[in-house]
Amino acid sequence: MLKKPFTLVVAIILPLTLVVGCSKSTDTPSASPTAASSSSTGKYDKELTITVSRAILDASTVKDDLEAKMLKEKFNLVFKAEDYSRNDWATKTTLLFSTGDGPEFIPYSRDQWKSIEWMSAGYLRPFELDEIKQKLPNYLKIWSNEEWDTVLKSTRFSDGKLYFLPNKRTIPVQTAWQYRKDLFDKYGLKFPKTPDDMINTLKTIKDKTGLIPFVVPGNSSSPLWAVSTFFQMFGFPDLLLTWNSYVDPATKQFYAYPLATDQSRNILVFLNKMYKNGLLMKDFATATADQTNKLIAQGNHVIAQTINDPSFMDGQQKAAAPDAKWAWVDNYDHPSNDPNKTIYKKESYYSFWGPAIKKGTSQEKVDRLLDYLNWAVSEEGQLWYTYGKEGVTYEKKDGVPTFLPTMSTPTQAQGDKLANYGINIGVIGLGGFITPYKTFDQTFNKAKLEMSTVIPSKPNYYGPIEPILQLSDADRKKLVGLETTLNGVRDEYWLKFIMGALDPSNDGDWKKFMDAANKAGLPEVVKLRTDAYNKANNS
Repeated sequence: MLKKPFTLVVAIILPLTLVVGCSKSTDTPSASPTAASSSSTGKYDKELTITVSRAILDASTVKDDLEAKMLKEKFNLVFKAEDYSRNDWATKTTLLFSTGDGPEFIPYSRDQWKSIEWMSAGYLRPFELDEIKQKLPNYLKIWSNEEWDTVLKSTRFSDGKLYFLPNKRTIPVQTAWQYRKDLFDKYGLKFPKTPDDMINTLKTIKDKTGLIPFVVPGNSSSPLWAVSTFFQMFGFPDLLLTWNSYVDPATKQFYAYPLATDQSRNILVFLNKMYKNGLLMKDFATATADQTNKLIAQGNHVIAQTINDPSFMDGQQKAAAPDAKWAWVDNYDHPSNDPNKTIYKKESYYSFWGPAIKKGTSQEKVDRLLDYLNWAVSEEGQLWYTYGKEGVTYEKKDGVPTFLPTMSTPTQAQGDKLANYGINIGVIGLGGFITPYKTFDQTFNKAKLEMSTVIPSKPNYYGPIEPILQLSDADRKKLVGLETTLNGVRDEYWLKFIMGALDPSNDGDWKKFMDAANKAGLPEVVKLRTDAYNKANNS
């Protein structure tokens, strides 16, 4: 699954280019026993260059490319990278594949970034189950048998094969609401419990301060990502823009495409009030991450549903608002329009992204890549991708790796990022394929570990259910085509409703949307998804 960013640019900022170079042994972590013994027998005597394509979110200057040095030292590998902005990456990589020049290795592939189309077109090489058992034992060790069974059923393609390696999530619940507690306290406000409370509370803050209360951009897949944070207040998963379908966690009812049903009208009425009252940034549908970051740095943005630590939020606004004090909402309470059913964001076992290899890549290169991936998910690899190089990005205190003061961390916005040292380019590391090193969550995610216990135990709190669908290749291709058109119509009309060109409470205006959705293939989408859900869950 896609893990959606909430109010900030992700902490991992990716550089534009990868500088490939050699290094002395002192420039890399000590080799694992497997790598060392393999090297001594000549397993990696031959240097291999592998073409790589990566999606870049933001540019960072690479001071010293430690990853390139590690790849060369441990595996005699050179990654020849072609990097594109995330807005262009899927389209350009698809074009490369279609002309036969596609990359041999993709650090991560995502379903909404064309990877399903690549699987269907035969561009990717499957990871056979026997191959995973033999070549990637460290990868299998991170899953229990039950987890792996669920992951395999959820991520395999219609031919039953796995074309990428999903990463494992380590925290069941890591998203909750935060707010500018200093402002709320100053004006005697409590964090809202209902959508109406949200409107009234944010309007008070805007009137008192002139700040824009909620500042988040959309993204290239849909401008509605900017407002999907509020879906959960109305019983919808916030990842519904990715899933399109969901299973109600209380009733277990399947909804094939709820964003084009009467269920969604209350959300649109709420979002229209937010927009009309200036509680959302006016250009949320087109704003870039840079534009929103500037607004946040100026002190705008006072509520957020986020995975970042409150101290990180403080750091973003420190210059313009030195008294800013962000805090988690007490007991992680979530506003809801239904006191009998509050939806929180429950993470899947896995994230629907991971490394993929191009079909036709030589077996020699495949074997080298599998050795690298097996090391990367080992304890040593997790340490390296989580903290970087000892003495450069971290040190050990009482045996526990600790970032140096010069480094940005989940609790400190300022400082160098691992990307400045070439690490996590393309998110092969932390946040992509590799789970964090064992001490990371205890150090930086104590609140998230706590909310993983507190939130699921609350009465009438439910984690949303992502449905497993079983589609034939032909039906999948048909569904992708239909939904490309339908999602475009959905976004067009939702923006009209939010910005006031149409009124979601007006039956005539709503009929215009439904007529357009039906013309764009809504009935066919609902049937395909419903049949695929029934097939997967009745077999």
